[in-house]
Amino acid sequence: MPGFTTTEFVERISRLREHLADKQIDLAVLNQSSDLYYYTGSVQPLYLLVPSAGEPLILARKAITRIHDEVTHLRSEFFSGTKELLAILERYGMLSSKRLGFTLDAASYATVTRLQRLFADAEIADLSWDIRMLRIVKSESEIAVQAGAGEIMAGIPEIVQSGFRPGITELELSAVVENYFRLNGHAALIRSRREGIEISAFGVLSAGVNSLAGTKFEGISAGVGTSPATPYGAGPDPIPEGAPVLLDYGFNLDGYHVDQTRMFSWGRPADEVMKAYEAMLRIQNVIMNELLPGAAWEDVYNDAVNLAVQMGYGETFMGAGTERVRFVGHGVGLELDEPPYLAPGLTDPLAAGMVLAVEPKVALPGVGVVGIEDTVVIRDHGPERLTTCSRDFIVAG
Repeated sequence: MPGFTTTEFVERISRLREHLADKQIDLAVLNQSSDLYYYTGSVQPLYLLVPSAGEPLILARKAITRIHDEVTHLRSEFFSGTKELLAILERYGMLSSKRLGFTLDAASYATVTRLQRLFADAEIADLSWDIRMLRIVKSESEIAVQAGAGEIMAGIPEIVQSGFRPGITELELSAVVENYFRLNGHAALIRSRREGIEISAFGVLSAGVNSLAGTKFEGISAGVGTSPATPYGAGPDPIPEGAPVLLDYGFNLDGYHVDQTRMFSWGRPADEVMKAYEAMLRIQNVIMNELLPGAAWEDVYNDAVNLAVQMGYGETFMGAGTERVRFVGHGVGLELDEPPYLAPGLTDPLAAGMVLAVEPKVALPGVGVVGIEDTVVIRDHGPERLTTCSRDFIVAG
């Protein structure tokens, strides 16, 4: 379990309260699992109420004993209906709140309007971006969990090589990786806030042209999945000899994610594939050299794109045509997809303690997606790799 102290939880809540006061928001109402866990250490509460002035309060209907065991730094109240809830809010002096903050990217319309009526139709403010930015710099305790996940991910080459056999399908080989992950602490859950997007519980193993399948997922490859109803991750097709196989996996250890991509093939891949892979390694190295405190997010992206153009991958870098995505890195933490984003139009500066996945990739028409991805933490002197897996192209047979 993560070694988060009561002091750290209290400091997190204090930063949120200061932010609410600056934004003139009387009360934040949080109900998304990542947000609840960050501030309470549990995902069991139904709501966390954080006033800009006054003490925060947990509200729940179930899991009473579990919440008391998992959360020691916050008061808890339990209710079974609206009448009891109103009495609790009145007792804690919260009903006078005039401006309520919700994470509108995660809270349902029904939830927001139902609670709004309890506060005499108070004004609603959106805290979606604010909440994520408040945890953009990770503590050493958080980084330690992510480093632990990265160490486990380092076993990928050995697991893939030992588990491979000619004729094996994407699903079968992915199951070998997933078994290793699960037995080593993976929560079998990848959290993302993006509306309408579901993600495989572990990640993507996709061979050859399957990795080029179109997807609304904001990434260069999501695999073909098992059917149109579940179009993410590995599919049932056998892995072709010589085809580039994308091993793009997330690892959720104690609620914190890291993201890593490695390449694999049965037999030596074509020269075109190896040339592209070497180019992506070079681009990643350039990006790494620019990940310094104070660097603008978009500057790193622009330099990566310019280098890709110079190397002849201008039309296929980070996808081709309508499948192209406009980023080369993203934050990772309690969710797989957090700020900072190495993307155009974002001028915020990087800072020490930010954790992000750097993933230059190229979509080779008729061949497949080729690339590399590592999770790093930014230090004062530059990035420190949290995913320490060998970057060699993995070859079996």
